[in-house]
Amino acid sequence: MPQKKPQNKSAKQYEELGRAVSSVFETGYLDKHKSYKMSFVKGLFQGLGGAIGATILVALVIWLLSLFSQVPLLGRLTENLRNTVQVQQQK
Repeated sequence: MPQKKPQNKSAKQYEELGRAVSSVFETGYLDKHKSYKMSFVKGLFQGLGGAIGATILVALVIWLLSLFSQVPLLGRLTENLRNTVQVQQQK
């Protein structure tokens, strides 16, 4: 089965798409303010999820590094990380 080449959209096609989107708002099918509010809330949740995910990932990396405290090069690094975490917990 032959694969289709991706088609580049022309300015005319983008203009038609823009008109179609604006007609959705003009007909009242979709409320513009509600759409903006939902997009804002979606962005907040994506940002919150990214922050929580990054926090969990960093915690897992630090925990894994702490398992290698006997390795000469990693031992100093994990000791520094451990000290930094302990100092921040005491504040």
